[in-house]
Amino acid sequence: MLAAAFAFYAHETNLFRKWYVKYYTGQTLLDNRNYHLQLDTVRVIRTKLCNENAPGDSQRNAFIAAINNRIIPYWYGTPWSFNGMTQMPNEGSVACGYFVTTVLRDIGVPIDRVKLAQCASEAMIKALINPKYIFHFPEHYDLDSFNAQLTQLGNGVYIVGLDTHTGFINVSSDGNWFIHSSGRFPQMVLKEKVTESKVLSNSKYKVVGKISADDDFLARWIANEN
Repeated sequence: MLAAAFAFYAHETNLFRKWYVKYYTGQTLLDNRNYHLQLDTVRVIRTKLCNENAPGDSQRNAFIAAINNRIIPYWYGTPWSFNGMTQMPNEGSVACGYFVTTVLRDIGVPIDRVKLAQCASEAMIKALINPKYIFHFPEHYDLDSFNAQLTQLGNGVYIVGLDTHTGFINVSSDGNWFIHSSGRFPQMVLKEKVTESKVLSNSKYKVVGKISADDDFLARWIANEN
């Protein structure tokens, strides 16, 4: 009963969401009225990279910076619901799959947001990423082993598929972070350390696709082509 009351409070009050986002991400709850400006900026970046025929590393760095610094931060605090399909951060609610596909669409990846969100997580990963950048993990892997393996795979942006869940993992010099629309308390889009995530810990099945390593994916992103 108490957990349900907290969950309702998390959904219905900006005060709690502002506090939670500030405490766990060090950021303020961003004004979604500025979201379209970030999308416009990313569009300009993509066009510039395309016109300059930029090399793969430039595309990769631009993609990682754009998704981590311009798109995802606006989604922190957006309430989760099982059927959530919002296309605007912190307006309505968003399920885990729709969070992933909406972020990808908004950054400029040419996808069918709805169709992909309704796929099983591994099917979504396979539809986006070359098989050589997809990695499966044994059921017996604990979070420390999983985290260590992610570090070995290297810095970048990953999509992770779990038993009944999906999200992003960001591996960087600042640590390894799981970013997802969580159905667990506090039922919102949040960022948490991989080694502290109950959702990751409870999932027997883990598969990750290193989306930022796939040059073919990046080329499609730059050109905005299927």
